[in-house]
Amino acid sequence: MIYTNFREIDKAGRIVISKDIRRHLNINAGDVLQINADDGQIIIKKAEPKCVFCNTPENLTEFSGKHICAGCLQKLRGE
Repeated sequence: MIYTNFREIDKAGRIVISKDIRRHLNINAGDVLQINADDGQIIIKKAEPKCVFCNTPENLTEFSGKHICAGCLQKLRGE
């Protein structure tokens, strides 16, 4: 199903993403969104978690709200 909304940008440059779309995409308060602009389009998508040190999206462990990959975690442990 395709969800379409028309929203006005407020004076602060904000838009509201409807509850239907947020629910469909599992977007919750505090989630990070990636915003890209290209060829007259704005693309907004939920950002993938990445390692805070090397930016890999693979083999992540969450610690205090940050993500650390297995490789960087081993380096931190001195292994």
